[in-house]
Amino acid sequence: MTTPKSVVTPPGRGTDTYKVQARRLREALASDGVSVSHGRALELVARLQGLRDWNTLTAAAAASSAPAGGLTPAGREGGAPFTVGERVEGTFNGKPARGHVFGIEQTIKPDLWRATIAFDPPVDVVTSPLFSSLRRRITMVIGADGRSRRLTGTETGVMALKAAAAG
Repeated sequence: MTTPKSVVTPPGRGTDTYKVQARRLREALASDGVSVSHGRALELVARLQGLRDWNTLTAAAAASSAPAGGLTPAGREGGAPFTVGERVEGTFNGKPARGHVFGIEQTIKPDLWRATIAFDPPVDVVTSPLFSSLRRRITMVIGADGRSRRLTGTETGVMALKAAAAG
């Protein structure tokens, strides 16, 4: 399936349009004797758009319909350091790390986001040379610079990411 970056949402087409499509799909299936919940219909509409699930579709719709004035100089809505699906690279506990942004949400603190990164290859999260523990997915609080933070805003030094170079 494609990533949210490849979704082109026509101007003025937000989640309301997709919700209407889900309602119509549900009604059409019901007329054929197939009972589907509204949530399942939303998931099916997302799949029809070539995306993994409803949450990914709403993120893609929000990103493509965001007003130009609300974007940061980096082109990201609300100053978020990354977008869902974006390739990233950097370090985790001083070791090289590469992957993509699986999810990102703003925290209650300004300029701090909770980012879930899917690493490929997995990263070793242990600093001890005596053993290792590989992880494919990690969720951390990060600042606008892509560095890990505590919710107090102080830097932890555990993770530092940036957008991956094209190619």
